Amino acid sequence: MTAGDDDHDVDDRDAASQSVAVPVELDSFVGRSELLDRVKDLLSRSDTRLVTLTGFGGVGKTRLLHRLAHDLTSSRSYRDGVVVVSLVELREGGDRMYGAIADALALQDSASQPGLDRLCDYLRDRQLLLMLDNCEHLVGEPGTGPVPALLSTLLRRAPGLQVLATSRERVGVRGERLAPVPPLCVGDGERCDCATAADGVHEALQLLIDRAAELNVTIGQSDYPAAAQLCRRLDGIPLGIELAAATLSGNAMTIRALIKHPDLLSLLNHGTSGQESHRSLEAMVRWSYTLLGEPEQKLWMLVSVFEGAFDLDAVHALAHHVDLDDTRVESLLITLVNKNILKAVERQGRPRYRMLETIRQYGRLVSEPDHAHQLHQAHTSYCEALAAQATREWIGPQQIEWMVRLNEYRPDLITTQLRLLSTPPTAERGQELAINLTRTCAFIFGGRLNENVRMLTAGLDGHRGDPSVNQATALSLAAWIALIQGNHARAIPLLHQAEAATAALELDGAFGPLDTARATRLWLFEQDPEQALESLTLYRRAAAAYAAAGAVADEWMARLLLTMSAASLDCLEVARPESETLLADAEAAQAPWSISWALWCRALVKLLEDKPGQAAELAQKALRIQRDIGDAWGPVVGLLLIALIAARLGEYKTAAQVLGGAQARQQATQASVLEQGPFLRLQRLAKDAGRSALGDEEWTKHVADGQDLSKRQMYAVALASLTAPEVEALPQGISPRELEVAALIARGWTNKAIGPQLKMSPRTVSTHISSLNHKLGTTSRTGIAAWYLTTVDGRTGHDEP
Repeated sequence: MTAGDDDHDVDDRDAASQSVAVPVELDSFVGRSELLDRVKDLLSRSDTRLVTLTGFGGVGKTRLLHRLAHDLTSSRSYRDGVVVVSLVELREGGDRMYGAIADALALQDSASQPGLDRLCDYLRDRQLLLMLDNCEHLVGEPGTGPVPALLSTLLRRAPGLQVLATSRERVGVRGERLAPVPPLCVGDGERCDCATAADGVHEALQLLIDRAAELNVTIGQSDYPAAAQLCRRLDGIPLGIELAAATLSGNAMTIRALIKHPDLLSLLNHGTSGQESHRSLEAMVRWSYTLLGEPEQKLWMLVSVFEGAFDLDAVHALAHHVDLDDTRVESLLITLVNKNILKAVERQGRPRYRMLETIRQYGRLVSEPDHAHQLHQAHTSYCEALAAQATREWIGPQQIEWMVRLNEYRPDLITTQLRLLSTPPTAERGQELAINLTRTCAFIFGGRLNENVRMLTAGLDGHRGDPSVNQATALSLAAWIALIQGNHARAIPLLHQAEAATAALELDGAFGPLDTARATRLWLFEQDPEQALESLTLYRRAAAAYAAAGAVADEWMARLLLTMSAASLDCLEVARPESETLLADAEAAQAPWSISWALWCRALVKLLEDKPGQAAELAQKALRIQRDIGDAWGPVVGLLLIALIAARLGEYKTAAQVLGGAQARQQATQASVLEQGPFLRLQRLAKDAGRSALGDEEWTKHVADGQDLSKRQMYAVALASLTAPEVEALPQGISPRELEVAALIARGWTNKAIGPQLKMSPRTVSTHISSLNHKLGTTSRTGIAAWYLTTVDGRTGHDEP
């Protein structure tokens, strides 16, 4: 729902580095010069915080906003950029509205912090223009709805922020400046704010000429008088003019035929709306509808059931519910695209379609009640089946297509769940929909993890009666998400509720979702090393339970978490074979996202085996995949691992910059991955080595440089060849983990103290000490300490861990 969403090109720069995507102008912009100058003048004033473009639907507010976005971005008037957010698909304010704005700011919606607080924190010190398009349905009584409440808070807490909004009425925030958007000039003095061109072409006529030309229809000078008359009949309303231009395509009608159309004037002057301008817009949409044949009208009604963009498969699935010949669907879609009823775009190599909100609303208005009910039921069933099929086929060659598709259908999936939860007989299905979507990891991939939280929570709030398997699953998944977000306080009550539900259902012995959540808590938050190792047992049990149930994707995810935890807890005897089979299975399934994470695990294992060259090759391969598929979450830990590898290879400047890039990516994704215990330890290893070699000041400078790099620049640094010779400081083949143990021994730490510090069990500490004695030829802790102080600390000035 951001600018650049689906049918616009998106700027590849990062929000944090002043870049924000604005819509690419795909057609000509006509007129409005005086209004453009007036709005720019308002925005240039230091006392202007909010400007609202007001006017009725179809008058061109959105197109004007896009032109302003383009002009102000090109002029670099705002240090931190211009952001465009369309609110048209939102049906509610609150957290989803905050999430839509976070999307536009490239802050993926994955943090557990309240959405409004995240926005305020991000915008507090920025000089930025926020453009909110289509606010009217979230204004309420001016000054009381979700948008006014949001803007009152943002403008108060972010002094460098300006806002430009579009709405059919004023927003109602103190200090708001209004800029009414009239219809286009039609050449008479009462309805024109522009100077007519020398050839007599006014704004409305120029728009008609341009849009007709795009459809290969030429309006010559001899036709100007008639065309101008048509524009006046259409009241200069841009939507009406564009629809009129569409009817000229293929010689379907002539300009003179349109003027003489027997129903045109009655349609314009006798609408049901109380305002003349609204009657005009409704007339234009209705007129466009009546010019279509019955099959096209049926298709219009059918596709209006979708909340956002949709694809050909979805139309085929619903076609028979409006008695539409399935074999004609594609040709009818093309007809509606040619007539500007639909807009066609391409994503992931397949066509998708969307329609203007006004046109969608009219399609719903003319649907007969019985047909509308059938369509809603069919739409619900389609969305449920979509999520269920994605869950079954997720780990396979179509993995990325499924993840992208589910993110595209997010508005429809949300609406479907709300519809299911609204009646007790279908509430359980609403909960199951949220579970299936969470199992696909699609919203993790898309940087919208909080959407999983919202849908799971809605399903749980709607649960009535005795505990159920779906309830226990949803509670477990919600707890797991809270844990990977770093929100231990929220996770614990959910875990307790999940445990109570599974106990009541007598599932506590081996229940995959709960075992996964319990294991994740132990892995990421347990301070006792011995207890943390219990996570491995629970992950194994979860994987076995999923395998027994035939849940292949869930089993693979449990094994991924098992491998990651084993490696970070220094259990290489577990991590090594698990990472090998994990990667082999992902490659056999041809699942790109899964392959990237398995490669990451293999890279970490290789690094811990003191093979940084091999680790670099694997980690960079993983990051390339994550970059190419558009993964929102993976690059954070991918960059972190490459930073550690670069430090191990002695490329400390690269290590610092890549670590800074990882931190910047984390800010953009709003994830808290790098703050989790195992990942903090990885960061510390890189920092210790880098600061020892470069000094604190230079290391800090390079980290800051990395934070300032664009996404593209950061990938270039992280994926450059890491060819520096491996550090020869440890000829005995001592691993980084053993070096940490040796450093603490040199400081006089006991085994009992070393364990919690490095998150190891006492047994693992003893294993490392035995390995050190063997490699060094020493026989005691004293010998290890002497070696460290004379060979490592004395030569490199190695920092204490």
